[in-house]
Amino acid sequence: MTDERAPARAQARALVLRYFRWHDGHADLAGILRDGKTLEALGRALAEPFADGNVCGVVAVESRGFVLGALVARQLGVGLVLARRPGTVHPGVVRLADAGPDWRGRPVDLGVTGTAVSAGGRFLVVDDWIETGAHARTATALLARLGASVVGTSVLIDGTSPDVRAALGVVGLLRADELPPDDVAPAR
Repeated sequence: MTDERAPARAQARALVLRYFRWHDGHADLAGILRDGKTLEALGRALAEPFADGNVCGVVAVESRGFVLGALVARQLGVGLVLARRPGTVHPGVVRLADAGPDWRGRPVDLGVTGTAVSAGGRFLVVDDWIETGAHARTATALLARLGASVVGTSVLIDGTSPDVRAALGVVGLLRADELPPDDVAPAR
């Protein structure tokens, strides 16, 4: 990372920590998404590590990944592909993949409209939080089935192990252990 890029990531990290809260033991990202300055900083910070990766599109995982994916796609000047869970509307041909259980032990099925992914394309997976890597693995398998590849995974919060991080090319803005404990609210 060049010195010129470091301030953008540092600014985004500071803003996330400012607005991040725990609510009943669950991460509440609503405050982060409510602030326009933070949204702008997040788009730059999540896109920056992949700016030179010849990315042709961003694959965003339902549902908060859609918001972050749109910010990153705009920043990179590419389109957005929605990776949706079963039971949602999928116009056109749908491709499904299942690459293992998520952090709750549930199977992960995702689908995309087949015409949204071009064979030979290089895509970036974007999501809000990664723990087991199941969503990113599923999106990667889905893109491979369609003849495309994934250049990496950009996330707001990275809670993965080193082996998952390396296998999926995860670049997180913050590590999960950097978040404040859920009994302490960050100072405003």
